[in-house]
Amino acid sequence: MSVPGNEAPVSAAHVRVDTRRHQVALWPHVLTRRYTMRDVVRICLVCAVFAGLMMPTAPGAAAAPAVVAGTGHSALKDAGKAGEEAATKAKAALGGQAAKVVIVFDSLPGKVPVKEKLLAGVGKVFDASIVYGCSAYDPITQESNFGTVGVLAIAGKIKATGEASDLEGGHEACGKRIGEALKPSVPEKGGRVVLLFGSCHVPADDKLVKGVCSVLGEKFPAAGAAASKGEFAYCKGKVLRKSNIGLLLTGAFKCGFATKDGKGIEGVVSSARDAVVQAAGADKSKAALLFAFDCGGRRGTLKQDRAKELEAMREAIGKVPIFGFYGSGEIGPKDNNSPARGVGYHIAACVIISD
Repeated sequence: MSVPGNEAPVSAAHVRVDTRRHQVALWPHVLTRRYTMRDVVRICLVCAVFAGLMMPTAPGAAAAPAVVAGTGHSALKDAGKAGEEAATKAKAALGGQAAKVVIVFDSLPGKVPVKEKLLAGVGKVFDASIVYGCSAYDPITQESNFGTVGVLAIAGKIKATGEASDLEGGHEACGKRIGEALKPSVPEKGGRVVLLFGSCHVPADDKLVKGVCSVLGEKFPAAGAAASKGEFAYCKGKVLRKSNIGLLLTGAFKCGFATKDGKGIEGVVSSARDAVVQAAGADKSKAALLFAFDCGGRRGTLKQDRAKELEAMREAIGKVPIFGFYGSGEIGPKDNNSPARGVGYHIAACVIISD
């Protein structure tokens, strides 16, 4: 850099400050021009900006992940306290990011008042308008597949749109209404998946899927499960009965899918592991979340060996949040090239891979 009016370069080693006149003299030897303090400040600012532009990116620095997932688990019996405890854990796991959507699965015994108390507990932590979910035989998180309440909060570069419909005209008609309501929110490109849950007890789960996909597309990415005994569904913080829910997630991600079955304890455990491995595929290092929609019948087969299935999933996916539940019918494609179907006595795995 050259100082205006001088051909010789200026260096920090050749600056002399005259404190009496508030001026600065620059040399070497032949330089006699004197600069005000304002001139030197300007020069320093230019040098600082130039240095900042030339500063290399720190090794290992990475952009924030496109999808951030946090889960929480509770084994408390009190519905309100269990909901609040699980939600508090899920919020803490987001690391300060704002949740875009919250999903709740629970095995709390009782009717509507109990479920309302549950949602009120979750509502102490999250805005009720972004809360969805359903009842379960047991929630599944990476922490445990025993307990009363599981909560998932998702943040990042995603958008969530939820719609519910009653069963008038049957489950396929219900699915068509959900598909029509969600269709305007489906982007032309980017990641997308619709999560389905509610009263669609197998074999009605397949009818629900057919209804939704008749509108959104035969191979539209879909996963989910029926509520335990097809009972309660939760939409925007409200308890619903005899209804199904479609929760559309879109954003900077892609999905991997697998649906597997197996007989006996070892068959159940190995099929869970295989489903997760297949769904994660070659992008396991970018996995942000594993959805695991499992069958209540498989839970019955495992009995007290249920922890073996969760451990198999953890081994397959690594340190990635896991969320799902044991329900009454599973939804998902058998692989990434197949349409989603509603089945029974399977595990449906969906891995969210952050772009």
